Amino acid sequence: MYRVECLRCVSTLFDHPSSWNLLSGGVPFRQTSWLKPWWAQFGDSLEPSVVVVRDSQEQIRGILPLCRSLASPRTLRFIGDNNACTDFASILLNPNDADADSIIDAMVQFLCEHAATDACGWDFLELDGVSAADPVMRCFSASLARAGVIVHAQSRMSTWLLQAAESWEQQLSNHSKRTRKKTKGFLEAVDKTPGMERVVANSTEQVDEFIGAMIELHQRRWNAVGEPGTYADKRLRDFVIQMAHEMFRNDRLYLPVLRLDGRIIGSELGILSDDLLYIYSSGFDLDASKLEPGRILAVNTLKYVHDQGLRGVEYMRGDEPYKARIGAQPTPLLQLRVVAPRWWARVCHSAWSAQFELKQWARRRTGRELVKVVDMALTS
Repeated sequence: MYRVECLRCVSTLFDHPSSWNLLSGGVPFRQTSWLKPWWAQFGDSLEPSVVVVRDSQEQIRGILPLCRSLASPRTLRFIGDNNACTDFASILLNPNDADADSIIDAMVQFLCEHAATDACGWDFLELDGVSAADPVMRCFSASLARAGVIVHAQSRMSTWLLQAAESWEQQLSNHSKRTRKKTKGFLEAVDKTPGMERVVANSTEQVDEFIGAMIELHQRRWNAVGEPGTYADKRLRDFVIQMAHEMFRNDRLYLPVLRLDGRIIGSELGILSDDLLYIYSSGFDLDASKLEPGRILAVNTLKYVHDQGLRGVEYMRGDEPYKARIGAQPTPLLQLRVVAPRWWARVCHSAWSAQFELKQWARRRTGRELVKVVDMALTS
């Protein structure tokens, strides 16, 4: 029923974003506005290995966007992998497609049949940023298991979703009287603080200015505690700037800043889908910490989500305590290790598994938290 191929040139699909984005499920981190800038910055040392499923009318029904490093050609990863933190990575497939299972089975059959070939061969799929709640990836894992392929899924952290209540008043009622009072104070702070204003980027010039300020503030904060900071990598900085402009052109960028006497003291980088606001990064001036610019922006952002009728705020990966404190709910973020149905790959995985169990034993002995192992196939 389906024709499956492995494309070695991403521009074939990136130059026709409608075919790609229609299968993204509305998740911005699966769309070309995110992945095309990523490839421009990080793809120079990578080979595309994009598995595409077409039906009898040559319509694209599924895409597995993979690439492999020239240094380790037998390991395939998602396009978007590395410290860019591409959360909710997945197979591009309409989850409501009545034939979704068959499309995924065709993809798995292709991967198994071509594991030993030169063009599309692989020993491991290392797939990071997978949500444990993703039905497509659960179906993919189950299909691999039926084919006799080993899938190891582990989690070190979660993504955190704060659901919007039916009304702003109900949102406030979920908290204590003291918290409600502070929240209202943060909402009123912009109007009551002399010289303070909140501005959301609405021009390409402001995108450049606000992103630059966010990166600088973010770096200063981490450098102050002796850490290099996320944006120490120039390629990551350039990716974020290019991605922000792509999102702005597509009306998907949410980039507010807080100014005090003309100086930016806080900034958030958010990305919009049809029903969610994803907060990707932020930066705050340590010299203005007494004014709590981070909380002022966060409360205004939550109010914005209510005003726009969005489903909630997704704070993405990382188990920072404030996320649970504000009522966000966690979902495990997974790393999947898929072992090719070849004896050498299985031998290598056996050695890897032994090392993994040894590390788990050491964590138990020292009282550290264990890495969670999830059976994705059983949850399909």
